[in-house]
Amino acid sequence: MTKLRFLLLLVLLLSGITCMPALSLKQSLEEADDLSVGDRFILNIRGDGPLKSVELPDTLTNFHILKVEEKNKGTDKAWLRLTIVPLLPGSQSFPGLRVRSAKDAGESALTNRFRLNIIAVRAQGDTLLADLKPLSKYPLQLPGWLYPLLLLAGAALLLLSWLLNRKKEKPSEAPAATKPPAAIAPEADWQAALRELDELRARNLLAKGELVLHHFELSLIQRRFMERRLGLPAVEMTTSEIRRALAGRLQDNPAPVLGFLAYCDKVKFARYIPDPGEIREAEDWLRRWLLSYQPVAPKTYPTGEESHAPLR
Repeated sequence: MTKLRFLLLLVLLLSGITCMPALSLKQSLEEADDLSVGDRFILNIRGDGPLKSVELPDTLTNFHILKVEEKNKGTDKAWLRLTIVPLLPGSQSFPGLRVRSAKDAGESALTNRFRLNIIAVRAQGDTLLADLKPLSKYPLQLPGWLYPLLLLAGAALLLLSWLLNRKKEKPSEAPAATKPPAAIAPEADWQAALRELDELRARNLLAKGELVLHHFELSLIQRRFMERRLGLPAVEMTTSEIRRALAGRLQDNPAPVLGFLAYCDKVKFARYIPDPGEIREAEDWLRRWLLSYQPVAPKTYPTGEESHAPLR
């Protein structure tokens, strides 16, 4: 009998606890009409007693809570104001949030779920717009406030350097009168070609194994001379084209000139390997051929009594 009474008392106690009035909540929305992705709306949560906090579930991925404000904090009418941003378009369901009372930390209640129709910010399939990635920081990037200081320090150093150099400058004296440099006679075409030949020998390409390059330069010296002397674009012409263009334009027989070009072409293109004597002979012929264009000095005749001597 005693056990039966104890069980009855326990049942009455538990039923009294469950019959205690639970926390009652009221909620309202502001600016929730015609929402697009990124717009803000307000969720107001009030209760029959003061409210303290709200728990945000980890599954809340379609919305982002920007701010949770506790209004009338410290009074019996404390309530919560949430600023929310939708992240996805379409019909989105906002879950219930657990709200805790300010009087009793163990007392809580869930808000009602609601559904919002979010308008898409761009047409489906539009690829012109894309979500911006957060700015990435370089490993050695300095803080933003440090760059203006560096600019000011650089400007101060430049100003200081200019002031120091200005003090060291002395008044410049008038330059002494100097004689104008003597006019240098222009280099003749044959002299320019001889100079190029001497520079080629000084490069010593044969000792470096550059046989083809050496003969290419030899041919180029002769072709450039013909361009300056005859006005032919010999550098860009083939040997056959030069043969047709030289008819009647050289002061001597064109056969040796064409033979020299053919010799250089044989080394350049046919992989012909001449002996050192043949190479030296070709260089000497080119020198003699260039010297043949050196103008002959006019003859001088004796003056005075010697001028009346009988000519023999």
